[in-house]
Amino acid sequence: MAKEKIENKIARAVLTGTLNATAWAFEALLFAGVLTMEAFLNPSYYADLPTVSLSSGEKPVKRKKSTFKEITIRQSIRRLRNQGFVEKMGGRYALTEKGKNLADYILKRKKILEGKWDGKYRVVIFDIPEKQSRERDWLRRELYMLNYKKLQKSVFIGKCPLTTDLIEDIKKAKIGNFVNYLLVEKAYKNIF
Repeated sequence: MAKEKIENKIARAVLTGTLNATAWAFEALLFAGVLTMEAFLNPSYYADLPTVSLSSGEKPVKRKKSTFKEITIRQSIRRLRNQGFVEKMGGRYALTEKGKNLADYILKRKKILEGKWDGKYRVVIFDIPEKQSRERDWLRRELYMLNYKKLQKSVFIGKCPLTTDLIEDIKKAKIGNFVNYLLVEKAYKNIF
């Protein structure tokens, strides 16, 4: 349920396109599948491959070449291996089951974010007790990941629906009684 810090950083970086070396290496494996160290260090091997198109009619985007130093890339891959996201098989690197789960999480969020807006806003209002502050912080991170904006401390508004797995995680965390989810036709800013 509650994602660890590095998972959040990788997911946020991939979803926003603000890639650090670790997120770049993870994304390269996500879209290429298996890579050698040589391919990481010389991304021209796969830089011209299109990314996976998530919605019909969407034009594939070309990957950017890495501008990271060799030592930074090696450290990032080592970090991903130490965290259990990547495994080395012979001279090749691939995502582990944990890495594939994170990739699935990212792709679900990316698909929601790239979906066509239905013209309705979603408002999430919560009042989660202090003893469950970890779950409250987790919910805020998840809402930010879906591009929700904070209206007040515990009131967020966004254009895309909550994912079914997020709703299930809210129930599993036993905070569902403290969370309200509204579908709003119009939102007015600063009317008072």
